[in-house]
Amino acid sequence: MTVRSSVLAAALVMSIAGLVGGCSAGASTDPAGAAVVVGAGSSDLSRLLAQIYAGGLRSTGANVEVKEDLGDRADYLAALDRGEVTMVPELTGELLRTFDTLSAATEAEDVYTELNRSLPAGLSVGDYATAEDRLAIAVASDSESGDETVTDFLGRGEKTVGIVDDQVDPMDVLAQGTKSPTFTGASFTDFTPYADGQSAVDGLNAGEVDALAIRTASFGPLAKDLTTLPDDDHVYPAQNVVPLYVDGVLSESALRSFSVVAGELTTADLADMIGEVRNGVPSGEVAGRWLGERNL
Repeated sequence: MTVRSSVLAAALVMSIAGLVGGCSAGASTDPAGAAVVVGAGSSDLSRLLAQIYAGGLRSTGANVEVKEDLGDRADYLAALDRGEVTMVPELTGELLRTFDTLSAATEAEDVYTELNRSLPAGLSVGDYATAEDRLAIAVASDSESGDETVTDFLGRGEKTVGIVDDQVDPMDVLAQGTKSPTFTGASFTDFTPYADGQSAVDGLNAGEVDALAIRTASFGPLAKDLTTLPDDDHVYPAQNVVPLYVDGVLSESALRSFSVVAGELTTADLADMIGEVRNGVPSGEVAGRWLGERNL
């Protein structure tokens, strides 16, 4: 397990912001004639979201191509900057952290407002969905957690937290909420990594860890078997699904398709679909079924 250096992370964020800052709003003066390329990173979530948004765009008559496995956030934002892709599905909180490292916003609407203010010229975001991939603290469903909140849990020492490798960064669990006025940092540093969600749930139920730090969608359908502690203080920033796109390329009907997806997509939908993808069903097939059930 690799713990990210805050210094390196800051340097990476600055380099991405500088790179994407060169985007031009003049990519196309004829939206109707432009091909639409939807980009995706290497995660199950990114690929699935790309297929969902691509399907919504196709319903408007647009000619759509999906480019998957572009790498991490820095890679696909660079592809957006170079004009290789037209849009990428993203998460509001992660984008805000990329473009404005000093923002203290954590609630959904505040994060979205600050994100709009921080975007480089030539980039825009559509409506955000209720679906999110937020960081959460989860305990066993039969746990006697009572009225315990995320703030309560993180403020208590001698806790062991399980994580799934490549889904949750321990540094985010410890430090991401330090901009909240009611939270100054977790008092524990003991993390146990697991290879997958099932191993993590088994470890939690066996008492190997006190709780799991999960991503609400990326963890998959097993999240339904857990109890997530309420985050009343918004310790962890909102991470709502949102489309990031280059200005001047998409038609009005294409842009409206983003709002349609935003109005339908839920966190439970995403978690269930990610479970299907991890069981070997192609992401395009999973997305197509979801779109078809909603006549999109």
